[in-house]
Amino acid sequence: MSPPALRALIRRILLPIFIVSLLAGAGGLYLLLYNEAIRQAEQEARIMLSSARAVGEYTETHILPKFTAALPDKFEPEQVPFYASRTVFRAVTGKAALYTFRFPTYNPTNLDDRATPFEIELMSRFRDSPKLDELTGVHDVDQGKVFYLAHPIRIEDPQCLTCHSTPDRAPPAMLARFGTVNGFGWQMHDTVGMEILTVPLTEQLRGTLQLVLFLAGGLLLIFVVAYVTLSIVFDSALVRPLSALASAAAAASQTGEPELHAPRSAVREIRVLAEALERMRLSMTKAMSALARTEARAPEER
Repeated sequence: MSPPALRALIRRILLPIFIVSLLAGAGGLYLLLYNEAIRQAEQEARIMLSSARAVGEYTETHILPKFTAALPDKFEPEQVPFYASRTVFRAVTGKAALYTFRFPTYNPTNLDDRATPFEIELMSRFRDSPKLDELTGVHDVDQGKVFYLAHPIRIEDPQCLTCHSTPDRAPPAMLARFGTVNGFGWQMHDTVGMEILTVPLTEQLRGTLQLVLFLAGGLLLIFVVAYVTLSIVFDSALVRPLSALASAAAAASQTGEPELHAPRSAVREIRVLAEALERMRLSMTKAMSALARTEARAPEER
């Protein structure tokens, strides 16, 4: 194999190794950081959901009974646990639009709770699987990516049917505020909607991508330096000594040079090969000299 072909072979071996290592390292790091960002978003969502639920439970346990007893003929949204939870959640998150807490339903009393196509898809999964109690994942919205945490709303408390079974059972104040069309027809054990909380992910994922690109650039620099260094080492310790050894062996066999000029600055195996070739050359030289002397004595003997 000629020196250019040997150099090309070394490059074909080194380049795939470095490229696969770079892709595997950068890809593995991205997946690790991506999963960590999802884990942190999920942890944040669960903490915020627990806080929002606590507000709703407090409203249902302490505010609603007193409000109903004091003003039995009046209806205010603040006495609804879902409304209280959502209002406090919005106050805590401020103007961060990607932090949302909603209670979409198939037939909402308040049209602000009308479900989006994506929410309808999640609610359908809850309705089709009565034992399914939670859905999580990443969803794309106009402002970027969000992590969502959703739980079904199933009618398990008969008191819910007071306001949502038929209009004639609903409080008059509620009918006066929301009308008699929306939010009725619910039945026990029905999956009527869900609670869904979203946490923004775009900034976390952008930071993850920037960190991966930075580290990938560092790996690329290391691989380039290693590739150049190994190429130089292989060329000086393997390619050029082999080329010199091949030239010396060819010269010794074709021109009859008395000495094999083998390379001295090569790897041990090449030096051992050169010494073996030198011994073989000396043996062949002695054998040829002995054969020549035998042929020279043969006529005299005859």
